[in-house]
This record gives sequence, structure tokens and C-alpha cells, in this order.
Amino acid sequence: MRMSATSSRRSALSMMGHVVRRVVPLLVLAGVLAAAYYFFASGDLAPRRDPAVSAPAAPIPVQVVTIHEEMVPLELRFLGQTEASQVVDVRARVAGHITERNFQEGQLVEEGQKLFQIDPRSIEVELLQARARLKSAEAVLEQARDSLQRQVDLSRDRATSQQRVDEAQAAYNVALADVQLQKAQIAAAELELEYASIESPVTGRIGQVFVDIGNYIAAGGSQQLATIHKVDPMYVRFPVTETEILRFRRQVSEGDIIAPPTEELELEITLSDGTTYPYRGRINFQDVKIDQSTGTMVVRGTLPNQEGLLIPGQFIHATVMGPQRANVIRIPQAAVLQSPVGANVYLVNSENRVESRPVELGQWSGSDLWIIEEGLKPGEQIIVDRLMMLRPGAPVIPVSDPPEPTSAAGQGP
Repeated sequence: MRMSATSSRRSALSMMGHVVRRVVPLLVLAGVLAAAYYFFASGDLAPRRDPAVSAPAAPIPVQVVTIHEEMVPLELRFLGQTEASQVVDVRARVAGHITERNFQEGQLVEEGQKLFQIDPRSIEVELLQARARLKSAEAVLEQARDSLQRQVDLSRDRATSQQRVDEAQAAYNVALADVQLQKAQIAAAELELEYASIESPVTGRIGQVFVDIGNYIAAGGSQQLATIHKVDPMYVRFPVTETEILRFRRQVSEGDIIAPPTEELELEITLSDGTTYPYRGRINFQDVKIDQSTGTMVVRGTLPNQEGLLIPGQFIHATVMGPQRANVIRIPQAAVLQSPVGANVYLVNSENRVESRPVELGQWSGSDLWIIEEGLKPGEQIIVDRLMMLRPGAPVIPVSDPPEPTSAAGQGP
């Protein structure tokens, strides 16, 4: 009996599970079909828009600058180097031992200042000997003059032959030449005595000494004693490439650049630490050829250096002042948007909407202005503020003048 009841219960449970497995999927499918019917039956397939988004954006007031062409200074900047305006090697003209040195290495020496002394005693002896020989020659000359006079007097009385007169004349000429020779030797000895005192030929800085006191130096200047650099005025030398020269000349011929004569151009020097040298100079030399190895032409200028601020060999930037560039467009730095693909500006078009325009930037001008080489025309208006709030096509209200400050903002504390 118990076994029969248990079997009946299991059969009932198995039948119910079979029914559930078939009915549940049918119910799910019916729900999906009902939802689809409701969606398509409603007929509202268009996307709903947010009323706040669909409303037109209000125009934004922006400050604008009207583009115009102007004349601006053209500053040509070159890397250069300073050099002494004169370099003199100090050498000896006479032989002897160096007995004195009257300066310190690196010192500023004046023109005519005594630098070295060569032992003059041997030269003084030669001078004394030359003077003694002159006296002897003068005595011989006097005797030859008297002899010639006697022969001339005798010749008038026909008391001597013409041969004796000629011999007396020849003896006189030889004696006269010997006197002149002795005078020349005295002058040479005096000049050598003067050369024994070596003086500075220019005013400048004297460098390292190459021959010390006590050393013997040969005549003829074969040994260099020291070098003097004249540093006032100071020269600056800088190369200009062939391309720069050709471009400058073309722009001058086309009227884009107005340049004064070369002798009227000024040079402004910037030192390696960024400071500006307080004195300006002038160009005093342009090479007449292009260096084939570098493709550059050397230009040289001269600057005053009374205070000794410049040292030969310094690297500097030389800026040529004077040329003017015509028909230049400049815009504020704040108006330029930089991106990996280049520079852009926002303009206000005829419909008072934002227009993006790529531009080609030139040199920096002044403290906060860019020179625009290409991309803008006179009369166009560029936006200079609120750039991050704008997008191309956005409506704007152009304001040419900056907004007036409020009374509270204009009052002091």
C-alpha cells in the first residue's frame, strides 16, 4: 500500500515539472511580443530632444581687434663673437739680454709705456766708437779740403798739373763720404739704443709673457715677447648666410623693407647671460665675397669699450637696428591658438559668427605681438579674449574697445 502511494506521488511531480518547462518559455515569449506591439503601435519613433539643448545659444560678447598694416622696425639678429680692434705682437728689434719687465701680465698698458729693457751696454759702446770714428773722419775731411784748395790755387798759376788737382778732388770726396758714413753709423747706433727700450705701440691689454728676464733674444723679431690686444674700440664679427643676403636684397627691391645706408645702421649687442650691452655700435666692414666652405659673408662692427666690459672672444648676439619693414600685420599673443598642426585665430565673419583661420607666424615683435606672415588681411576682425568659450560657428557680439571698469573696481583701497 505504501509503495503504491509513493509511486503515484512521484508520477504527479514529474508531470508538473514537464508542464512548467513548457509553459514558462511561452509566457516569456508572449511578454516580448506584447512589448514590441506596444512600441510599434504607439508610432512615436522620433528621438526626444531636450528643450534646453534645442534652444539657440545666446551670443557672447568678445573683444576684437581690427587688422591693419603698419611699418615696424626690422631687427636682424645674428650670432657673433667679439675680437680686439688691433692685435700687436711685441718683438725685439735688437739682440741682447732682457734686464727689465715693467708690467704685469693682463695689465692695461698705455701707448709709449716701457715694457722691456734690453741690456744697452754693448750698443752704447758701439755708439761711442761711431762718434770717435766721425771725429777722425772729420779731421781727414778738413785736411783733404785744404789740400784741394791749394791745388786749385796752384792750378790758376799753372804751378801744378791737372792730375794733382784731380787727385786732391778725389781725396776730398772720399773724406766727405767717410764723414757721412760715420754719421749714419751713429744714427744706427742711437736707433738701436732706442730699440733696446721696448715700448707699447698701442693702448690695450697685454697678455702672457713668453720670454722671462735674463734670457737672450736674437735680433730681427724672431721671438715673440708678448701680445697686446687693443680693446677700445672693440670689434664684433658675425656671419650672414647667402640666403639671408639674397632675401634681404629682394625685399628691399620690392619695397617690403626700407633700409638706410650701411654706415647708418646701428648694432645692439646682447651678452651670453641675456643682458644688453649699454652702448651701441656701427658696421664698419663687409666682406667682398662669400666663403665657399660656409656659405656666409663676414660683417664686422665696432663698439666703444671704455669700461672694459667686453673681452675678446666673447660669444654675443648682434642685432642690426635701422631697417623698417613695411605692410606688416601684427596681432596680440592672446589671439593665437597653438596646436600640433599649427597656429589658428578666431575671426568674426560678416554674420557675427566665429570663424577659425590658420595663420603663419613670423617673428616676435615687441613684448606681446606676433608678426603674421600669411593668413590675415587688413580690415578683418580677430577675437582676443574668451577663446576657450568659443567654437567655430558660434554667434558673438564684437566689442572693439575693452570694457570700462566698474566704479568699485576703479577705486583704490
